[in-house]
Amino acid sequence: MNNAWFYFHCVLALVILVKDYNGTLEDALNNFEKKIGFYTEPDTTEYEAPPFYIPPTEQDSTWILPPIEGIDIPIDSTMAINDRSENE
Repeated sequence: MNNAWFYFHCVLALVILVKDYNGTLEDALNNFEKKIGFYTEPDTTEYEAPPFYIPPTEQDSTWILPPIEGIDIPIDSTMAINDRSENE
């Protein structure tokens, strides 16, 4: 009894693979969805290009934030360690 779920999944996987290989999987799933009331018609709308196109802009990959005028922040990771020891 412990292996029942294992064998169920193996058989289900084989059925899905065989039906997909034969090309009948989509029809079987559509029929199942109709039986349980979950079926929706496939989307038949045609692709339309958007009315305008904005090309992507070139941007440096190292850009993070622009510099802020009037704020001078040193980029030194040891500064945080020194400040912590001074505050203790």
